[in-house]
Amino acid sequence: MERPSPGAGKLQRRLGFTDCTFLVVGSMVGSGIFLTTGHIAGTLSAPWLILLAWLLGGVMALTGALTYAELGASLPRAGGHYAYLREAYGPLVGFLDGWLSFIASFPGSIAFVALGMVAYLPADWGGQSLFTAEVVGFEWTVHSKHLIAIGIILGLSLINALGVRPGSSTQNVLTALKIAALVGIAGFGISSGRGLWHNLTAGGLPSVGQVGLAGFGVALIGVSFAYLGWDASTYMAAEVRQPQRNLPRSLAVGTVMVVGLYFAFNLALLYGLPVAEMAGSDNVTRDAVSGLLGPQFTGLVAVAILICILGSLNATIMVGPRIYYAMARDRLFPRALGSVNRLTRVPVAAIGAQALWACVIVLSATLGRILAFTVLVIWLLSALTGAAVFVLRRRRPDLTRPYRTWGYPWVPALFCLSSLALATNHLLRIPADLLWLAGFLAAGLLVYARLRRTNGPHIAAG
Repeated sequence: MERPSPGAGKLQRRLGFTDCTFLVVGSMVGSGIFLTTGHIAGTLSAPWLILLAWLLGGVMALTGALTYAELGASLPRAGGHYAYLREAYGPLVGFLDGWLSFIASFPGSIAFVALGMVAYLPADWGGQSLFTAEVVGFEWTVHSKHLIAIGIILGLSLINALGVRPGSSTQNVLTALKIAALVGIAGFGISSGRGLWHNLTAGGLPSVGQVGLAGFGVALIGVSFAYLGWDASTYMAAEVRQPQRNLPRSLAVGTVMVVGLYFAFNLALLYGLPVAEMAGSDNVTRDAVSGLLGPQFTGLVAVAILICILGSLNATIMVGPRIYYAMARDRLFPRALGSVNRLTRVPVAAIGAQALWACVIVLSATLGRILAFTVLVIWLLSALTGAAVFVLRRRRPDLTRPYRTWGYPWVPALFCLSSLALATNHLLRIPADLLWLAGFLAAGLLVYARLRRTNGPHIAAG
């Protein structure tokens, strides 16, 4: 089906398999791998349970990658899950997916990661209070950390606005540095001989039942968050060469690479620190590196974390605008966001809109509030997208499927159920987020109704 073309330019297929794989790896590897193990050590007292949690989190991510691989190969369009949901369920569901992606998940993730990055800079850089204002009865203070986070967001957005190749090249360099950092810390740490393999067997072998399924589920929440980003290359499908081949391969290879990196990295952490010390550590990687390589190397940990955060942030900034671009081309968002710059061949207006909204979130929300609602939206949309494989197999049996999900129907079913379980767990802990979700959906329905009145004749059924 040919979509209306509001823009002057056209997206070009410039990304290859390596670019897509590095985008997946770069999107997944952020600060989570450096900190999460310390948090879950307080819940899981046995080393083997910690490693099991990381492996199960990796399996969950891989089921998602294999599920999305079929969708990406069958529908190699810009926008990732927006395109799949629109095709499977119609324009309303597709719009609500894109609406939540723009209002919450992508700009919210960008704001969260940018503010989190500032936390690893020298304390006096981000802790200065610049001015305080009263807005509608609320006192609002701007700190230097807000301006630094905004500067990072605008800088990376500018790089991506210069073209898909500058954005992708930046991503490739940052991802290569990430891989080198993780492999270096794990490899040199284990080969130092200054740790204890006994740390991996200390405490015996308690069963998951002894720890409690609820405790293990809490641990999986943090692990699953560290694995987010395995679907990154699907958003860029309209700019990928041979997407029917490169998208499935990049999702699978990139995810497996990260699972291997995470497992090796956690082996090194457990080799360097007993679980009891991990549970009381606010920066488990720094403490493990100090013991394995010496305190003079702890500064490298901060540099590695900054590189990983920067790469993850760049990946999110790169892929998000493709959703708004695709929506605008379908007349489900302001038409200006569907334009492609003649010179750079990227959706500059969509990139700018995302950057602007992310900056507003930086100034208006706390770090914890950003994270909580954003993660809920991501898990709910993931479950709905995974179910689209079943819907399209039934509704569109004629659809060309260069790749079919391995292990169908069990693999996509496992992915959908695990995503729903994580979302349910979140709502049980923070039930107020259900009200936020209802409010955003209600606002989205009002916007959609307005779009139907304005662009109704041009909105296809999907």
